Amino acid sequence: MATHDVVIAGGGPAGSMAALILSRAGKKVLVLERTHFPRAKVCGSSLNPRNWSLWQRHGLTERFQRLPHFDIGGFTLKRKGIPILRHSFRKPGARAVERSTLDAWLADEASSSGATFQFGVTVQGLTATHLQTSAGEIEAPLIIGADGRNSAIGRFSHLARPSEPCGRVGWQAFIDLPNLDDHIHMNVFPEGYYGMCKISSTQITTSLVLFAASKATPEQIMARYLPQAAPTAWKCMHPISRKPWDVTNGRCWLTGDAAHVLEPLTGEGIYSALATAEMAARHILSIDRVGVKTAANRYRRQHRRFYGLRMMINALAGWSLTDSRRSMRMMQALRYWPSAAAQMVEWVQGAENPRLQEG
Repeated sequence: MATHDVVIAGGGPAGSMAALILSRAGKKVLVLERTHFPRAKVCGSSLNPRNWSLWQRHGLTERFQRLPHFDIGGFTLKRKGIPILRHSFRKPGARAVERSTLDAWLADEASSSGATFQFGVTVQGLTATHLQTSAGEIEAPLIIGADGRNSAIGRFSHLARPSEPCGRVGWQAFIDLPNLDDHIHMNVFPEGYYGMCKISSTQITTSLVLFAASKATPEQIMARYLPQAAPTAWKCMHPISRKPWDVTNGRCWLTGDAAHVLEPLTGEGIYSALATAEMAARHILSIDRVGVKTAANRYRRQHRRFYGLRMMINALAGWSLTDSRRSMRMMQALRYWPSAAAQMVEWVQGAENPRLQEG
């Protein structure tokens, strides 16, 4: 049986970033991904400029720039289809990259750095020394759970926390709509909200969040606000939100959505997945020097600081959007205070805080 220093569940941005860093440092890394690439993913596909410093740290900037993409120039916010804010970004660099493209590229980068990928493998259990998978038992002294909001690693390692039922459902689709401009368009309405942006000259990606109690369907919402859009197939995602889980027990380390699920509105999901994967990998690499307990405690503190400092806007968005009447009142207030919304948008788009890279 082959031995690995670290086994990673999930081959998305978090899993591939952690695999790349650990492999470059000389660790033997195995990544288990339950699907086969390329694959579609329910995601808004937008990456804010904060990601650029991360690409630069790992020598990925030039290759990232070559990926098929669409440059995003601003943000338009609507309430029931009526614009209340139109803001052009002061800082360039925001762009949309289709997740099937981004994920396959990052997996290739990690593989080129020495990581081994196994596709079509699901995690089925966890023992003191091994992962039980659909491909058999795998020796796993250290495990990274980068397997999303329904993380099997989080549940099997008892890092999961009890969560209340989520009363919202997420949907995503690609729509041919060549006349959309270069803004991210966000529309908040009584049944939920959607965000859309171009990913090519003719196609947009649309992410839709609906209250389950409303009984509204994606087709009904699109017919109301975007009647010119052709019918399309929708992919579903659930839950939209849940309480944060514990991030590590010393052997298992959770990153991205496996640890902390963000409200999709602000487009911070991909960045947070990449950044927390980088954190986890660096602290795992420090174990030989400082010990497991110290490395785990440092990861907990840094992870908590990351979400405390960077994600306050996301928390506010989540609070306002989990209640229909509250979200409508919030949007009504922003109609009379658009500068506040513009400042929040720029803050989300802003540069990374160097303190967040401290160990």
